[in-house]
Order: sequence, then C-alpha cells, then structure tokens
Amino acid sequence: MELVYSKDNIKKASRFIIEKSNTKHYFFKGIVGAGKTTLIKEICKRIKVIDNVNSPTFSIVNEYKTINNKTVFHMDLFRLDSQKEINDSGLIEYLNEKNIVIIEWPELLLKTFNLSYSLIHIHYINDLKRRITITNNII
Repeated sequence: MELVYSKDNIKKASRFIIEKSNTKHYFFKGIVGAGKTTLIKEICKRIKVIDNVNSPTFSIVNEYKTINNKTVFHMDLFRLDSQKEINDSGLIEYLNEKNIVIIEWPELLLKTFNLSYSLIHIHYINDLKRRITITNNII
C-alpha cells in the first residue's frame, strides 16, 4: 500500500497509516530527515495522546498517555548496535504488551526477532513530498 503526500498534508498521511496498518506495532524506516518523528507526532495527535511527543533518540523509549488512559511507547533504536543491547534494554517486553508501540529505526529488531508489525517506509521524494509504503507482517 502506498501514498504520496506533501508536508502540508501530514494529516492525510497519518490517517492512511492508521487505517492501513493491521497491528498496534508501527515500525518506521527512512533516511535521516525523511520526517519520521514529524509523522509520528501527527499519528499521536490522531490517537489522542495528551503528552508532549518528541524524539526518544537519547532516552531510547518515551511513554505517552492517551485521553483514554492507554499507553503508547515511542522508541528510537538508532543508537543500538546489537541484539544484546536490545535484550539488555528490555525493549522486547514492550512488544509483548497490548499497548501501541511506535519504533523509529527498527532494522536491528527486524533482523533478530520474529514479530507482528506494520512497517512504514518513508521515501524522500523532495523537500515537499514523501511516499509512504506500508507492509503488514502478521505472525
């Protein structure tokens, strides 16, 4: 499934992702500057997150609450280098929960674990346009 969107129409892109994803695990891939965090912020608005959403680059995991008191975990795995670091951090435990989990830079996780997820790949077209490709992996 694919959608081309402009930076001015990020709401359309967030709605598309929520409608086309078949899991509660959203994994985002794309080059630096593709707009992963910006799109995630809009998705969090759409699912009624009441906390401030920002990149968990240094904390690795941010936890947000929704208006319905549900929990959303937002992770950034960019700084992790090995399966051991994933195991030691306890990140897999979050994926066993029934909460929404949003992960930026999931490549290492995808190489080493068999999970259900929706992979959202953001392709940089130019400064104003992006293309989203969604692949659902259900196990």
